[in-house]
Amino acid sequence: MESQVPARYRLATAVLVTFLFASSQPSVSADTVRVYQTEDLGVIAGGNYLVGIALNCYGDVTGYAIGSDGFLRAFRWTASGGLEDLGFNGGQASTASAINDNGDVVGHFWDQDGEQHPFIAKRGEAMTDLTSFYPEIFTINSINNAGQLTGYTKSGHAFKTQPGGALQEFGTYFSFGASLNEAGEIGGVGWHDEEMSQPRTAFRYSDSTGLVDLGTLSGGTSGALAINEGGVIVGWSGGTETIPGRAFRAKPGLPMEDLGSLPGGAGWSLGASAINDRGAIVGQGDGRYGPSPFLFTDAQGMIDLRYRITMAEQMVFPMDWAMAINNSGQILAGYHRADEGYGTVRLTPLRREFDGPVAAPTAEPSVLRPVHNQMVSVSVDPHVTDEYDPEPVCRIVRVVNSQAPHAGPDPDVEITYHMSVNLRASRRGPGNSRTYTIKVGCTDALGVTSRSEVVVVVPHGNGSND
Repeated sequence: MESQVPARYRLATAVLVTFLFASSQPSVSADTVRVYQTEDLGVIAGGNYLVGIALNCYGDVTGYAIGSDGFLRAFRWTASGGLEDLGFNGGQASTASAINDNGDVVGHFWDQDGEQHPFIAKRGEAMTDLTSFYPEIFTINSINNAGQLTGYTKSGHAFKTQPGGALQEFGTYFSFGASLNEAGEIGGVGWHDEEMSQPRTAFRYSDSTGLVDLGTLSGGTSGALAINEGGVIVGWSGGTETIPGRAFRAKPGLPMEDLGSLPGGAGWSLGASAINDRGAIVGQGDGRYGPSPFLFTDAQGMIDLRYRITMAEQMVFPMDWAMAINNSGQILAGYHRADEGYGTVRLTPLRREFDGPVAAPTAEPSVLRPVHNQMVSVSVDPHVTDEYDPEPVCRIVRVVNSQAPHAGPDPDVEITYHMSVNLRASRRGPGNSRTYTIKVGCTDALGVTSRSEVVVVVPHGNGSND
């Protein structure tokens, strides 16, 4: 049915060898890899659209969804209780933006006249309109465990509430707080003129330093989306027609750091969405086949989360964005549903032993004749499959000639490309065949490499040359 939500409230979704004797020989020992278990959050009341925005330390989730009635509404999800429709407090729509470790959800709802109201929905309680407590607040974007809030006021300024309840505004022009930590430090976005004609930039706010403009990586605009307990801020920078978007990290007192980009993509990223207290960062980048969720750590750099679930799961959950991460390493990731809607999975990390790609290479040709002492081009097809990666990268890593010289380079072997090699159709001795053992390495998106080999023969008994 057609959505009844006003347009301004609608969601925008965002190779050698046929062989005489050849065998696939995976790595002797399996690698221990980090992959993820998927858990689909489902949908509300027969709808097909659900976006998880935030999760707490226990893995509880909040966000927004559309039910079969076409209305936008906030939800809370727990592993024990499943989806809880938070409704819209007698209004016409609602959306949630954050959840703390107490299970308190905050966001805003629209009343029957289309007016926006901030709300809190504590665990086990109904949605409470906060307008009477905070008439200045327009939007709440974050809540910490002490119940402090941030977002922006009706006058267009970023704010935070103090532990005693007092509201504090800051920022000269339009600004908003996106995230706050337990110390009350805030990451957000601010403009630099009243007309909002100058580029907006990310900021960090604390009571001790005030508002600190974080600038950009290389021009354009920027915005802070999350802050952890160490005061490290993440977000996006760039994003103009001439400056690609990039995910950044900004440690206290230091300039922005470019987090890089996903392998195989065009080099842009929508930005970093969240950071946990261990410094693990998630967001969206340009992957091998388009937008993909990423995880960034100092140890591994930026990795594509799409290849951290099995191929079978990738078909069901084609993830394109990672929205949140908690201190246990659980991640929220969004995916496009087969029914043209949108869904969310909670990814829980697990470690498993994995042998990597399975290859059974063949070569063409696999027998070199006639024996005319000329170099012959041989192509290798790896015939490779992998549980996680649809296209592992394979290459010839070495060729062993059974009649190679005792020292120095082998003039009879020339690797010409990843999976092609020139081999000399030659042999020594009237009763001997020569073999070329082509060793192939295949590496998948998890970084696991397996080894296999195939043999090409220069046979004895060729005819005129024997």
